[in-house]
Amino acid sequence: MKDLGHGANVSQIAQMYNIDSKEIIDFSSNINPKVVSGLEKYILEGLEECKSYPDINYTNLKNNISNYIGVNSEFIIPGNGATEIIYLLMKSINKRLAILNPTFSEYGRSATLSGLNVVNLNLNSEQQFDIDIEEIKNNLDKFDSLFVCNPNNPNGKVKDLNELLNLMKQNNKLLIVDETFMEFVGEEEKYSLVKHIKTTENLFILKAVTKFFGLPGLRLGYGLTSNKGIIEKIYKYKEPWTINSFADTLSNYIFEDKDYISESKLFYINERKFMLQELRNIKNIQVYDTDTNFILIKLNDRRSNEIKVELLNKGKILVRDASNFIGLDESYIRVAIKSHEENKILIKHMKKLLGD
Repeated sequence: MKDLGHGANVSQIAQMYNIDSKEIIDFSSNINPKVVSGLEKYILEGLEECKSYPDINYTNLKNNISNYIGVNSEFIIPGNGATEIIYLLMKSINKRLAILNPTFSEYGRSATLSGLNVVNLNLNSEQQFDIDIEEIKNNLDKFDSLFVCNPNNPNGKVKDLNELLNLMKQNNKLLIVDETFMEFVGEEEKYSLVKHIKTTENLFILKAVTKFFGLPGLRLGYGLTSNKGIIEKIYKYKEPWTINSFADTLSNYIFEDKDYISESKLFYINERKFMLQELRNIKNIQVYDTDTNFILIKLNDRRSNEIKVELLNKGKILVRDASNFIGLDESYIRVAIKSHEENKILIKHMKKLLGD
């Protein structure tokens, strides 16, 4: 398969550098290191369910998501990860899409494969990748839908999108928001636009179980919208049975694990503070603020690929070379926030390579 330039390519990297993949500490993928309590038991239950086809309508799954997110189940579209929903959505919207960059490359890739005309707009890197409302206003006649990631990947900063949503509503355009990292945010309720789903058809939100619940292999995500036209088009293209029995079964339990959710949020509030403080003690880098589970770093006088290779060779640490994000260059890397002990290992090696 073509290299799509994402993180989490541990097996490939292990082969390239002749390292045992089990020895690599993967800071390239942004996954919660905490494990849901009772996971093994739920998986065994899901194994029993594998003897039958999943419910083609995902009624139980949608009800579980509905109870968790507080949105009517008729507005929920489950998918095989948020990525499936992205690709289905690109087939279901009007032909002109604007994307705020730098951001996740699959937005642009899926749009291009679906024949959409893509307009790349820029976030302001000198102002913590702020959204330039004036630039969006100046380009309103060039797009029908606007795609924004919040908190944004790769810089991790959450933004208040209410002004942007109002602008889209006033001009009858669709705002697509990827909130797959929103659950890591300390003030999630303040920034999430889920509360607006019922009252506006000019909004589509992406969510995922992958990141916050630490289950990337489960491949469970979902879209939220009250736009009946988009819902109908998505189901026109959606393949049946794309979500397996394990995902359906685990949805009975993981969304109800309040201790896991609160402990994970508190862990990241504290660990973000620790990581930002320690990394900012390194003089030769610029560390961007973050509200989620990863940190964007600009190297002042080194190249991202050089640091990536040195960290692999000297510490068996894999970081994300962020040079292939639109709007970034070879001076950027991204690192996940992992367990406290693993984070200390990363900081130790970065100080050795880059100096205190």
